[in-house]
Amino acid sequence: MLLSACSTPREDLNTQQRPADFPATFYANPDPQSNLYQLDSASSIVRIKVLRGGAMAKFGHDHIVASRDLQGYLLLGDDGSCRGDFYAALSQLIVDDPALRDQANLITTPTEKDITATKTNMLISLQAAEFPFVQLQSLDCAGATDGQPVPVRIGLHGATQEQQLTMTVTQSDTDAIMISGSFGILQTDFGIEPFSVFNGLLKVQDRLEISYQLVARRQ
Repeated sequence: MLLSACSTPREDLNTQQRPADFPATFYANPDPQSNLYQLDSASSIVRIKVLRGGAMAKFGHDHIVASRDLQGYLLLGDDGSCRGDFYAALSQLIVDDPALRDQANLITTPTEKDITATKTNMLISLQAAEFPFVQLQSLDCAGATDGQPVPVRIGLHGATQEQQLTMTVTQSDTDAIMISGSFGILQTDFGIEPFSVFNGLLKVQDRLEISYQLVARRQ
């Protein structure tokens, strides 16, 4: 019961459900002196580790929530500039995939009923009907290839927080970029009340640990 949280780009941007403020026009008409990359959702994944807390924590479960449906674009300018905009639909989040639980070395075994309840409670806590997307934007990611922190804006639950993320960027060839890293957020920073029962004796910890491995392919 625990938990708070390849078509051409022009075709995608005109047909795919996306946040209302996603800069579709910017990526549909990129500067000709730049290289446009589109996230390959099938090759990308974001993992969120959600840990139990409270005096009765031993009666709950830790969880892995994942997104395999991250969408977005990365634009690299010939002048060294870099911008990225990404989003994921909260309704498409995957809760407790068995393989991901094994990889995370989680020791408890939630039932199918537990998993269903977890996703239901998660979407309620996130108010996903009102705020259906999580978003991440960086207007200056040029330092990522040199290991420098990248300023990003994270939008969730109608709130926006800024962070400096350090990531690993590799380019196997001219047509694909791999991006990986990890960071943490506090649900309360976004106005989210972590899910709890029994007056807080069993609850979700405020901090969520997030890791990601992304592949973006040149268009």
